[in-house]
Amino acid sequence: MSAPLAKETAATLRHELRTPVNHILGYTEMLREDAADGSDEAARLDTIVAVGRDALVRINTALPPTGVAVQEDLRALLHGLRAPQSDILAAIDQLRQLRAGDAAYCADLDRIATAAGRLTDWPDAAALTATGEHTSRAATATPLEGVSAQVMASGPSASGRILVVDDVEENRSVLSRRLSREGYAVASVGSGEEALAAIADGGFDLVLLDVLMPGLDGFGVLERIKADPATRSIPVIMISALDDMASVVRCIEHGAEDYLAKPFDPVLLRARIGVSLEKKRWHDREADYLRQVTRVIDAASAVEAGTYVPGALASIVARDDELGRLARVFDTMAAGIRAREARLREQLRELRTDVSIATHEHRAPAPEPEMGAQYAPGTTLAGRYEILRMIGHGGMGVVYQVRDRELDEVIALKAIADHLMADDPVVAERFRSEIRLARRISHRNVVRTHDLGEADGVAFVTMEYVEGLTVRELLETRGKLGVSSVLALARQFTEALAVAHGAGVIHRDVKPENALVDAEGVLKVMDFGIARLAEASSTRTQTGMTVGTLGYMAPEQMVGEDVDARADLYALGGVIYECLTGHPPFDTASPAVFIAKVLTVMPTPPIERNPDVPPALSALVMQLLAKTPAERPASATALLELLGELG
Repeated sequence: MSAPLAKETAATLRHELRTPVNHILGYTEMLREDAADGSDEAARLDTIVAVGRDALVRINTALPPTGVAVQEDLRALLHGLRAPQSDILAAIDQLRQLRAGDAAYCADLDRIATAAGRLTDWPDAAALTATGEHTSRAATATPLEGVSAQVMASGPSASGRILVVDDVEENRSVLSRRLSREGYAVASVGSGEEALAAIADGGFDLVLLDVLMPGLDGFGVLERIKADPATRSIPVIMISALDDMASVVRCIEHGAEDYLAKPFDPVLLRARIGVSLEKKRWHDREADYLRQVTRVIDAASAVEAGTYVPGALASIVARDDELGRLARVFDTMAAGIRAREARLREQLRELRTDVSIATHEHRAPAPEPEMGAQYAPGTTLAGRYEILRMIGHGGMGVVYQVRDRELDEVIALKAIADHLMADDPVVAERFRSEIRLARRISHRNVVRTHDLGEADGVAFVTMEYVEGLTVRELLETRGKLGVSSVLALARQFTEALAVAHGAGVIHRDVKPENALVDAEGVLKVMDFGIARLAEASSTRTQTGMTVGTLGYMAPEQMVGEDVDARADLYALGGVIYECLTGHPPFDTASPAVFIAKVLTVMPTPPIERNPDVPPALSALVMQLLAKTPAERPASATALLELLGELG
């Protein structure tokens, strides 16, 4: 009984016998593509192709990729290959006679003859033992020396640039010739180490990689390519005469795009390379798309930081796709934001000028000592707050500048008028609740509320101290303000209301006296929560009485209806009106006549009192002063957008 061949021996012999068949078919098919159909040359080449394919069938039958091969089958195979070998060599001799004067053609015939000679150039089968000791000729082939990448087709190609990796020079040659004929730019190297060096240099769209190579084999090269983030996107097709299922699975599992067994069909090779390159192009386009998306995101961050340079997305804007359209919209918006910011800076600059002039001209009246709770300078409240001076007073209490000894910080303290707190625990609790809400408001345009306390029976609220003028003092000194200054004030006032309304706090007493402007033109709204206390306390004595400042009170607030954020917007409209014209919306000394006008008459448009007021701004002020809340802007946020459209 014939002894079986070791699995490794059978696989090696299968590889080594299929390799020369690959050379025979590869060179012959290329020569056949150039031969005229029906010619003697074409007939001889067709014979070689047919005989070569017959030899391949014999090899696959005797040495299957799966199953058991025996020495007797191998002996029969080597004997049976002599006839195809003889037919091939005979056809080559005839072709030499036909093309004797073509040196390049004859050189290819020599390559085919050399490959045919290897079909039977093996030791006697009896010498192959069951242990399968045999040395692969391909495995011991000398790799290329010198230049790491031999370019087989010069110049870039629209089809793609391919690297062929194989330790056998004839394998590299036939494959590179084939790919060059297809129009690809091809480079080839003879070892795994050279392959990694060539790939690291960049520029390859596809790698055709042999499996069995001395040193770093194809498996190792594949793993290294896929482990490197810089190269893992390059598709790799394994091409080997080693076609057992285990090798194929191992390659695919390690990231190979495909696996082709030699000898390969040219049509199949062309199709699989085409698919792999198309996938690579899609990947490259996707990677580039994501890079451009990142640029747009970075540009958005630059806009937020104020460092965006117009035109920075010019290359993306030129794209004819969704990202290009997005970039065009973004670039337009960024330019608009930049222009708007420039206008806002100019408005703020003019406001600072007005504040500077008013500060030099303003003379604050001496406070009246009899107003509200009075503490002399040097007095300490609650063992913590040292009175420095009284800085204001009104119907809701007296305001002092104090030093917080615990924090060593100058702050403001408002002593609440006695009649507001009285002995009503419900009112007191409402006040505390409102102050707790007010403490949640943190914004550069809001005077920050610190704490609520009590000393000697007097309730007080501590808050941020701002050095500056109230809008009322600014108007008393300047009469009316320029449009740019008014827009700067209106925008900041609206931002303060937007953040307060977002926290659930309605001011209820918006007026020029409740807004401070510092030397930098920064406006800060104060007394959030205090008006709510006054409104709550008033219901104890006079049903239907409301609290607010008559000149800025919304119609619904005047008649004692429930109010929402739009009542604050009405009052802000009155403040803007006065800033633009130097007069409140209604001028009358009689409260009854005033109330009647607020409820039934629309004021004269600001533009009729001051021709410098832009029509759009005049119309917006009139919208704020609408009789019913539904006719006003829906919210402070909506008002901010409308102000932004005005520039």
